[in-house]
Amino acid sequence: MGVSLEAIKKINAEMQKRADDPYVEIIGHYVIDRCEEEACAALVLADGKTLGGAMQAVTATAQKVKKGNVAVLTQDRVFGEVDKYFGLTTDTRAQQRAMMTAPGGGAATEQVEDKKPILDLTDFL
Repeated sequence: MGVSLEAIKKINAEMQKRADDPYVEIIGHYVIDRCEEEACAALVLADGKTLGGAMQAVTATAQKVKKGNVAVLTQDRVFGEVDKYFGLTTDTRAQQRAMMTAPGGGAATEQVEDKKPILDLTDFL
């Protein structure tokens, strides 16, 4: 099995464990998209690296900027934390593709003229 396929299966398995979590779905799709590159897939397969760990890294960052009961992170900051956790470089196109996977029911979405959903990750916590 190739490195990319192995990394995709690893992340997909983690996503299935939390199938009802829209944030895990978005971040998972982002990581899977990045796994198409062999070098990125190898970083995702590194010992101890998990989708859950990436989500914890984002949550830890949100806790640092928390004001009262609210923590606001921009989309760039969320994906940046995921990239930093796995050791990936920034890929804004992969971020945009991941945002398009946002489920319509569980997250704040709106339709724009070209009918593509937009999710605001500022409600991450």
